[in-house]
Amino acid sequence: MRITADFVGGNIVATQTDENRFLLSCDLRGGPEWFYWAFCVEGAQAGQTCTFSFDGDRIGYFGPAVSHDLQNWAWAEGEHTPRGFSYTFSAGEDRVYFAHHFLYHPARFDALCRELALPVSRLTASEKGRDVPCLQMGDDQETILLTARHHACESTGNYVLEGFLREWAQHPISGLSLVCVPFVDYDGVVDGDQGKGRPPFDHNRDYDPATPSRYAAVRAIRQLAEARDVRYAIDFHSPWHCGGENDTVFIPQKHYDILPDLRRFSLLLEQACGPDCFPHFSQDDIPPDTRWNRVGAPCFGTYMHTTAGAALAFTLETAYFVSHGLPFSAQNAIATGRAVCRALAAFDKAHTDPTINPL
Repeated sequence: MRITADFVGGNIVATQTDENRFLLSCDLRGGPEWFYWAFCVEGAQAGQTCTFSFDGDRIGYFGPAVSHDLQNWAWAEGEHTPRGFSYTFSAGEDRVYFAHHFLYHPARFDALCRELALPVSRLTASEKGRDVPCLQMGDDQETILLTARHHACESTGNYVLEGFLREWAQHPISGLSLVCVPFVDYDGVVDGDQGKGRPPFDHNRDYDPATPSRYAAVRAIRQLAEARDVRYAIDFHSPWHCGGENDTVFIPQKHYDILPDLRRFSLLLEQACGPDCFPHFSQDDIPPDTRWNRVGAPCFGTYMHTTAGAALAFTLETAYFVSHGLPFSAQNAIATGRAVCRALAAFDKAHTDPTINPL
């Protein structure tokens, strides 16, 4: 058998210590210490049990995520600790993928767009010459702008974004167009990079209005914002590995001047999240200038509000493993995305008609 990272999203450094034991570490590729990993085991024998050990805490509460097709993911059964896990291979498991969390393959987004007949176009060419996908719907000048994967490894936000698009396809918000860039750091997504703190520059820090953007995708997003009247802008992210606030769905509030609106939206989202969703509680949001959440730091949300003039712009952080006791699944993340869309529709009614109280 062999371990490989030769697939979309692959990331691992592996050393075989004996026939059934492997020492693993994240491939940081010159970046800062982070926790993302994903690898494939090929050629394991039926009944063979292998132990995979990391050089740090790299395993979540439910063990590794496992898939046989890079599309459908589940939490693996078997023994695990924060630093490793064991897995017994069954007959027919000739190729098994393991990852830190549920990955979101670009092919899944392509399939979603075919299913819903959503028009996908090319935003720009990436630094490595790949076509960065972009979805644009509607002819209205006022626009909702959605982005994800400014940090390449943060794939849980893509599931929430998918839910938003599914809800929008059924119940679009009247008078608004929608633009969606699902993989901002597209090269990093394909290559399996960490993305957070990317050297020499993080994609989500490439929004300083005083300087040209270094990355083609960010330049194109800024050009889109200049060409359209952006009313709302949402950036879907995943937080740190786990623990504390990272086990919630939360909004880092960046803008004092629209703080009441950010709180109002968060309360609407709290109400919109039913039992099939990741629970969201507005009390979990991070107030401005609290701990790491610094107001004015160059990022998508700051640029869209302070420079592009969006009435509401924020990041939504979706936990990798659990939110208030509910384990992550594709289904509950998608349901959460539907709730985000419903909450934004309720917010928009009040925004366009001050006589309406959305709460």
